Amino acid sequence: MFYKAIAGDSTPPDVKAEVQSILSMRNGYLVKIRAINQGGTTAEGLIIEGELRNNNQSVEISDTTIEYLPAHSEREGGLFFTTDPRNYELRLRAKGYEKPFRGYLFSCGLE
Repeated sequence: MFYKAIAGDSTPPDVKAEVQSILSMRNGYLVKIRAINQGGTTAEGLIIEGELRNNNQSVEISDTTIEYLPAHSEREGGLFFTTDPRNYELRLRAKGYEKPFRGYLFSCGLE
């Protein structure tokens, strides 16, 4: 416990995605989402995928990228669909992320 307080939480990003609302738009539907990083490190370029399913069949897939999701924080975004998500099972998942690059400031002399 003492070490964690000194060194900080260095666990990998642990991302949960949840639906906030579904809106009808002129050209389809918008699913407003929230991505929550419960881990101890930042995720950059985080890809969140939403999939509409009918039984075991995929109907439509949409994804978005959240550029920067710090540890223990949340960000909001949206997924666009042409099919009404309320008529299907909507599955959200985090697909991948990048570890932030820290060397740029040092290589440019901008410490």
